[in-house]
Amino acid sequence: MAHDNSGNRLQRPQRLADFINYRIYHLNRVALGATALHLRARAGVTRREWRMISFLGEQPGTRLTELAESAGLDKVLASRAVHALVKRGLVRRETRTQDRRAAAFTLTEQGEAVYRAAFAQARDFNTRLAACLTAEEARVLSRCLDKLQAQAGAMLVKAQALPQPEGEAPAWDLLQVWRGGKG
Repeated sequence: MAHDNSGNRLQRPQRLADFINYRIYHLNRVALGATALHLRARAGVTRREWRMISFLGEQPGTRLTELAESAGLDKVLASRAVHALVKRGLVRRETRTQDRRAAAFTLTEQGEAVYRAAFAQARDFNTRLAACLTAEEARVLSRCLDKLQAQAGAMLVKAQALPQPEGEAPAWDLLQVWRGGKG
């Protein structure tokens, strides 16, 4: 894709490849594919496992519903992923004293080691990906992404009020979008 320094391409798209969503989607798809290969080869985990492990590494004692929400997975997929990690000895299920029905999950020592290895791998990948940017470009991109995230969030709130077909999940259902379903 050719560069257009004026920004016209993003602000006045003439074809599909000019749309912000399209460009970010394709960047994300390629980067996630490469990340997945590196994580599997160097840390022995899938992208989904890495997401679960990283949330538990940052938020030990997380309940399944919170973990599913944070990872962008429905509860069934999150449950399968967590139980596979429990079976591998990377995650431990703990019962909370306040509510015995609500289990919390933490990383085991082995899980902590995988978390550190996978985090180092992901950080290295991110560093190498961002290396094509100057420090100023990285600062500008970070600010731009923050602004785009805020704008998209505001637009989503407004779009949620639009009429939707009866009996279908809303087009903006983020779990559907995350899983690649309708939306």
